[in-house]
Parts: sequence; structure tokens; C-alpha cells
Amino acid sequence: MLQSKVMLGFIIFMGLAAGYLYYSQTSEILTVEPVVLDASLQAFADITVDSEILSDERYKSLEIFGEIPINPGITGKRNIFSPIQ
Repeated sequence: MLQSKVMLGFIIFMGLAAGYLYYSQTSEILTVEPVVLDASLQAFADITVDSEILSDERYKSLEIFGEIPINPGITGKRNIFSPIQ
């Protein structure tokens, strides 16, 4: 019992030591490249949304047709891997 705990501690210590050595050997500094903005996206920078359309009488007169909630109808098998009967 004691020998297995000592062995486990030794393995953990060696793993930490190996990780420290590996981490300390990599002295390369990572650089992040600047983001290149696409000029065509700048056309969307000045877009504004007019919320007055929501108070328009034509918008308020719209009606929802059909079933609410939507009936999913006929669906496939629950388990697609089950044998066909």
C-alpha cells in the first residue's frame, strides 16, 4: 500500500517535472496577426433599423394563418437503426 502511494507520487512528480521542462524550453513568443477588414463589409457599418414599421397599421393588420403550434405531421422512425417491420 505504501509502496504504491510512493510510486504514484513519483510518477506525478516526474510528470510535473517533464511538463515544466517542456514548457520552459519553448521560449518562442507567439504573435497574433492583425485582422484584415474586408472593404465590402464597411458598406454595412452605417445601417440603421427603422422601428416605426412596427407601429404601422398595415403591419398590425397582418394575421397568422395555420395551426399554432405547428403540427409536425408524419415523422420518421425514432430509432433509425432499428429493423424495418
